Amino acid sequence: MTIERFGCLAYPGGIVHAPFIRAGKWVFGTGLRATTPAGGMDPGVLRSGHPLGQPPQAQREATSIFAAMAQHLESAGSSMSRVARLDQYYPDARHVDPYHVARKKALAGQVAPSTSVIVDRLLNLDASMDVQVLAATAESGYRVEQPGHGGLNVPATSGYAPQVRVGDLVFVAGQLARDATGNLAAEAQVPAGQLWNGTRIQLETDYLVQRRLEPALAAAGSSLGLVLKAQVYLSQAADLPAFWSAWSRAFAGRVPPTTVVPVRHPAFGTSAATIEVNLVAAHGSAAAKVRDVECQVDLIAGDMLPARVCDGLLFVAGLMGIENGGVCLGGQVDPTMPFYQDSAAAQMSDILAKAQTIFAAAGSDLSQVTRAIQFHADLRDFRSCHLAWDPMLRREGIPFSAIQVADDLFAPGARVILDLWGHVPGG
Repeated sequence: MTIERFGCLAYPGGIVHAPFIRAGKWVFGTGLRATTPAGGMDPGVLRSGHPLGQPPQAQREATSIFAAMAQHLESAGSSMSRVARLDQYYPDARHVDPYHVARKKALAGQVAPSTSVIVDRLLNLDASMDVQVLAATAESGYRVEQPGHGGLNVPATSGYAPQVRVGDLVFVAGQLARDATGNLAAEAQVPAGQLWNGTRIQLETDYLVQRRLEPALAAAGSSLGLVLKAQVYLSQAADLPAFWSAWSRAFAGRVPPTTVVPVRHPAFGTSAATIEVNLVAAHGSAAAKVRDVECQVDLIAGDMLPARVCDGLLFVAGLMGIENGGVCLGGQVDPTMPFYQDSAAAQMSDILAKAQTIFAAAGSDLSQVTRAIQFHADLRDFRSCHLAWDPMLRREGIPFSAIQVADDLFAPGARVILDLWGHVPGG
């Protein structure tokens, strides 16, 4: 079975967005904003010239997004009651609470595991949020099961479940190294007044893994060894090597597919936190169904799996246009002749070649992409990166979102990080 597209939109410049994808037992919604079919923000939502209008603009946008989400999920054979995961990106922290008000209402108080991150810019400069959703189809027979909090605290204002089980998969919400007060735990910090006595990011990562992620997985019947994909947001790009040392140690040197995204500090609900992590894992009963995908591609670390497959879904590691620890050869620009080359496009071409290698090794191809999130150093690179996709796929519609994050994407000259999910027919 191939993927099915729902609600395709034609944006300026011939760009076709496929906001909803059905793939096997799952439906993906990607790049959801309160826009018109032509791509601009809905004037009825913005209400320009009426700054005192109620409710706040961010709440109006969220209400519009969730109304469209409900409609398209139903068209794709799912529903709001089957939502397993949500991800939100905001250009301003002030938009988060109004969004939460609308989200609680739309989901009848049963909010799926969620990750919220503050970023630099969205594709619509007047948008307050960009939302991603993942839900099970009704045909799958899967129910959203909340196994209990596993001792994890959840902010009352957001009200999301820290983890859920849906069929063979377990979804863990974005976790921070915070204690029961909601603040950064003392054990996750270098002791006050000391310049060294542990490395801050390693302390934070160790606490996050041992006191947040492992309990969440255990409560849902899973474990670190069954993690299929992790998304990591770092608010200090220079922390990547020390973070990776702790992250690799947690997985005994065999790291599951992980996307690491640098953002500007502060970026999370606990302002002192410098890292947030969410997970998708297999339930213990489905361990035999997990398949590792092995192939030769340059990743940010050599001890990471390129991808894993479970329940027909392909979970891919974050991809960059890098080789030998730096920007790929095609993406290197001669500073004395910068006008002949488009480094971002060359990096994206390198990324998509790697992606094709991974998809092929899994028994699939890029026509089966179910979600593609491009994290940019500068959104002015978006168009050239989008045009690097195969023209036929672009005509059919790509399920994309594009987010501007920190301008330091780890490797000097790096312009884009691609976070991919896919479908493996019969997988």
